[in-house]
Amino acid sequence: MNTIPSAENLGIPVDADAEAVERKLVSFWKSAGEDGKPAVIRACSCNLIAFVRDRGRLQELFPVLAKVSEWHPSRSLAVFVAPDEELSPPDMHAWIGAQCSIPFSGGPQVCSETIALAARNRARLSLPDAVLSLLIPDLPVYLYWRSFWISDQDLVERLARFSHLLIVDSHRTREDPANRLRLLRLLIERPAGIAMRDLNWSRITPWRDLIAQFFDSASLNRYVHEITEVDITRNLSAPGSIPTRTLLLTGWLASSLGWQRVSAERSGDRWSSVWKSRGREIRVRFTGKESRAGQPPGIGSVTLRAGGEAVFSVFVEGGSRCLTATASAGESRLVHSVPEEPLDEASLLIRELSQTGEDAAFKAALAEAYELEKAFSCPQS
Repeated sequence: MNTIPSAENLGIPVDADAEAVERKLVSFWKSAGEDGKPAVIRACSCNLIAFVRDRGRLQELFPVLAKVSEWHPSRSLAVFVAPDEELSPPDMHAWIGAQCSIPFSGGPQVCSETIALAARNRARLSLPDAVLSLLIPDLPVYLYWRSFWISDQDLVERLARFSHLLIVDSHRTREDPANRLRLLRLLIERPAGIAMRDLNWSRITPWRDLIAQFFDSASLNRYVHEITEVDITRNLSAPGSIPTRTLLLTGWLASSLGWQRVSAERSGDRWSSVWKSRGREIRVRFTGKESRAGQPPGIGSVTLRAGGEAVFSVFVEGGSRCLTATASAGESRLVHSVPEEPLDEASLLIRELSQTGEDAAFKAALAEAYELEKAFSCPQS
């Protein structure tokens, strides 16, 4: 295999000036294709900017970028603000490497280039301009704000002005209420008017799909407007954690079916809300229990009761990696199981980058979830 500098190894930096970086890249690819070395294909279909909190998070990100590049070859720009003592002059540094894979046995390496960019002191204010100068023209620009932090919001909003999509992960703010509400409001307000995505929304896609499929059948469709109870169980990473995915799932049901919230109250890890629609009352309850060893945190089951006789459930199959959906209405009973989709960070990013553009269902669900979370946080009058 051809030896190409890996993005994971931040060696000697180069001047962050665009011309210096481009000269280094030309030399980089020329060396990769010298006589006698295995063939290397340079691939790029987009620009992917990843804004991380610090060097430690940057190292965590490199394996993610490597996997994403197999599906979405890109020029990846990993950007972070460094403490003053971490960088020597000049105040902005760049490192160049590549993410490579061999798509099939005996084939050539397919490589995407990665540029890590760090700034300190006042140079942080020039980061957006430096990033802009390093983008490949005429290709879409995607921005992934991996470590949401209020102090970086101004930089990210400037980066968003020349991006086509901004991706965040609200799960990362589950233990930081102040930052969390700012993030949710940011998602709703959409800086620069660009499309926005949340990896947490992608995590509940299988649940939404299976719930929606219950009512595709003509014999069961009438029950979608007769739902009176929704019970959602959660496997908790820690007591008191904010149920982001559960709130989004509830927001999706409410916004899709035209529910109007009446009340919301919380006691520990038991969350209860009341809604109204078409003259009937709907009660939604979240209950949580600490995850067992080897059990990933997240939604464990969703049960909907409708029409006084129908019960629809989706749950994680014990001891397997399957989601099972069951529908019981009168004498009919349906059972359907599907494998759980990968929920690692790279798989979620790949999915979001494959479905760019505005997601109207997400916008509506998020707005409802945001208001519901605020209602749980405020005493009921």
